[in-house]
Amino acid sequence: MASFNDQTGKVNLTEIISKANIKMFRTYAVISLLLAPTVGLAASHEEILRLNAVQNPSTQVICHVPLNIAADQNSVTVDYKNSMTVIANQGDTRLYQVITTFIPNGTTTSVLTQRYKLSVITDETGQTHKIDPDSVSVTSPSSAELARTNEDQLRNGPASYQSDSMVTVTDFPNFTIQGYDYGPVTECTVLPVKG
Repeated sequence: MASFNDQTGKVNLTEIISKANIKMFRTYAVISLLLAPTVGLAASHEEILRLNAVQNPSTQVICHVPLNIAADQNSVTVDYKNSMTVIANQGDTRLYQVITTFIPNGTTTSVLTQRYKLSVITDETGQTHKIDPDSVSVTSPSSAELARTNEDQLRNGPASYQSDSMVTVTDFPNFTIQGYDYGPVTECTVLPVKG
């Protein structure tokens, strides 16, 4: 069973990442799904269209953000990594195969791994994200209950919307997505098709 050592002693990660925190895994299932718009150097809609256009089949989009999970007066920082491989790109609609991992700081093993197909539909102001419920698979090496509950949440979750105002192009085609007000920033790298 995964554990984390801090100044207060040994902490069981299965207890930290408990039912009280499972909603967090739905919230972060897809990069920046339910995030508040921010003020700053937001990408223009034309930049969003350019980002979408370079995502040819087999392109990978890798996003990272540190998440702080608190429960029972303990805190663990988890590296949220979202690896998205483009299956198809039809302009306004893209289909991805997604693998999401949650790895506690100081370890190399994911406490939760999500796999699913994701469709992203672009409109004039942002993008709608919808998980294919039949494609969802969630595993956890330390808690089958956590995996089952999270899998049910992903399968039954509604579509989510991401405004263009959340995205900043840093070094095209790489970009960032601002989280909740003053929250962590997700950094995304676009890896072109090899060969």
